Amino acid sequence: MSRSALIVVTAAGLPAAVTPAPTSSALLYCGGGYGPTAGTAVRSAIDDAQNSASGDGLFSCELIGEPFVTEIFGAPYRGHRAGVNVACE
Repeated sequence: MSRSALIVVTAAGLPAAVTPAPTSSALLYCGGGYGPTAGTAVRSAIDDAQNSASGDGLFSCELIGEPFVTEIFGAPYRGHRAGVNVACE
């Protein structure tokens, strides 16, 4: 598999969330995940962000903006990558 067959997204390449963060005391967490489908990758990314928040004692989270999803060509078991932002209290 050539490097050109992969779509690589770095944190700097992710678009800013179009939905502003809540004005409450919620903290913003980012999560990333992989999966064979876009839905699985998004769920994995949400779980990643919620796991980070739970380490800080925050257990109520709300998705902020739209998930970022891209396809990784040539990777059948990890064919999608997703990134999300969640606000947690």
